[in-house]
Amino acid sequence: MDSRKHPTESSAPSERPPNDFFDPSKPQARRSMAFLALGALIGLGIAGYGLFTAKGTRSHTVPPEDLALINNRPILRSDFMTQVQTQFTVPFAQSTPDERKKVLEDMVAEELQVQRGLEIDLSSFDPDVRAAMVAGVQLEITADVMAQQPSEQQLRDYYAAHKDKYVGEGVLRMRDLVAKNGNALQAMTALRAGAPVEQIMQRYRLEDSGALMDSGHVDTGEIFEFAAKAKLGAAVYAAAALLHGGEISDPIQQSDGVHVVVMLEHRMPAQQDYATAADKVWTDYKSAAQTRVLEGNVAYLRSRADILLSDDARTLEARSQ
Repeated sequence: MDSRKHPTESSAPSERPPNDFFDPSKPQARRSMAFLALGALIGLGIAGYGLFTAKGTRSHTVPPEDLALINNRPILRSDFMTQVQTQFTVPFAQSTPDERKKVLEDMVAEELQVQRGLEIDLSSFDPDVRAAMVAGVQLEITADVMAQQPSEQQLRDYYAAHKDKYVGEGVLRMRDLVAKNGNALQAMTALRAGAPVEQIMQRYRLEDSGALMDSGHVDTGEIFEFAAKAKLGAAVYAAAALLHGGEISDPIQQSDGVHVVVMLEHRMPAQQDYATAADKVWTDYKSAAQTRVLEGNVAYLRSRADILLSDDARTLEARSQ
């Protein structure tokens, strides 16, 4: 029996494959997964550090520009100093520790209450808070407009484009007489002939309409056009507005009788020149600029808001367009 082993059979122990984990020249799946996991852990560590050290997170130190942090909301040193000077009307350096303590306590109390208001969503149901918030937003939006000073040419251009707004108010003295017995035409003729008003009133039994009464007495003093327009009926004022001093209107039929207007004096409305109207032009120009900015802001806010309207609300929206 041949005791020699076959050449393919070997009694030597089998060799282990070489370890390629740390050999960068050869691809290795386990090495790739290990590095991916390590990178993820490092990223999480960096993110956690940034989260707990970023501005706006809880902090146990007060920044140098702040005097205090209330639930991480700052009370600025500049605001504190201004408040001390305003409340006690002394320079900050001359204020006492007790005065400063009082202001600090007041500012802390105010901040706590503001934060509580935000916490309970006070603006959603308190009309005063909502109005204050709207006013604050509008003030912030228009701050730049109010700070800008229009040029002389801009003001003159605005005046030229809106001349109808700068007409001086007319002033008149008049009597508004009423005939209730059909004598209005005769009374008008007599008045136009120059007969005294009181005499004609007695002869034709005319009465004052009462529209221009003052404390129970007929007011024959000067009255502005806008006041006369408010007191007289539309038809009577329309007739009076065309009359000059000394003129008598045609009879005007009204529900309480036939009116005859006696114009004693009438200074007609006159166009104001730029120099006369300059102050009002400046005010109107700034007001118009504010309105444009506010309307533009509302349009922008609407464009980025999700507004869902009911059917009747959509109908109202359609009517306003």
